[in-house]
Amino acid sequence: MSAVLELKDLCAGFPRHPVLRDINVSLAAGEITALLGPNGSGKTSLLKTACGLLKPLSGRVFLNGRDSAGLGKKERARLAGFLFQNSAPPWPFTVRELLLQGRFSRRGFFGLPDPAGEGIVEAVIDEAGLRGFEHRPATELSGGEYQRVLIARLLVQEPQVLLLDEPVNNLDPKYQLMVMDLIGSQKARGSSVLLSLHDFNLARRYADQVIVLHQGTIALTGKAEEALESGTLERVFEIPREMIPFYMRLF
Repeated sequence: MSAVLELKDLCAGFPRHPVLRDINVSLAAGEITALLGPNGSGKTSLLKTACGLLKPLSGRVFLNGRDSAGLGKKERARLAGFLFQNSAPPWPFTVRELLLQGRFSRRGFFGLPDPAGEGIVEAVIDEAGLRGFEHRPATELSGGEYQRVLIARLLVQEPQVLLLDEPVNNLDPKYQLMVMDLIGSQKARGSSVLLSLHDFNLARRYADQVIVLHQGTIALTGKAEEALESGTLERVFEIPREMIPFYMRLF
C-alpha cells in the first residue's frame, strides 16, 4: 500500500535553529499515528512541516506520492488539513459559516461555492454531533464544542491527511473522548491521521502506531505498548515506567 504521507530524511525548524533531524515517517491510508514526546521535542514543527507551514531545511515531504514543494496552496489543502493547538474563535462566525470555510480549496474560479459543499457540510454536522448548533456563534461555544467544530471543518475540507496539534489539550475527559471518537471515525473513510498527544492512554486506545520524539529525532516507531515495554518512554520522559500513563496526562 502506497503512503499517503511521507517524510524522507527530513531536517526542519529554522535556519539557525534546526528542531528536527533525520526524520523518516510513512503513513498509510486509514491509519492513526500519535506523536509522543516532551515539550520541545519537535512535535509541532513536524506537523507544520508536513502541511507546508514550515519549509524543510533539507529532505522532502510527499503527499499522496507528490512532492509537497511543487504543490500550490489549494492543491496542498486538498491533500492535507492542519489543526492548530489552543485556538479560540476570533470572530462570531456561526458554526455553519465556519464549516463552509473548509470548502475554500474546493471552490471554483472567483471563489464560487462548489456544488457539493452544502451537502458535505450537512453530512459532517450530523457526523460531528453538531445538529442544533448550526446557527450559534462560535464565540458562544464551550472549548469542547468549539474543538469539535474545528475538526468538523477539517472533515468538510476532505483532506487525505489530517494533521492535528494537541487536539484534546485543555479539554475535560468527556470532550476528550468525543473529539478522539470523531478523529477515530476517519479511519473508515481511508483518511490518515497524524496527531500530537500528551496522554499515553489515549494514544494506546486510538492510535495504530506511535512515534516517540526525543530531542528532535525519532526514538521509536511502533505500537504504544512497545514504546512502554521497551523503556523508551521512561528514558525520554525521565520518569519511572509505572508513572508514565498517569504523568503524561498532566502535561
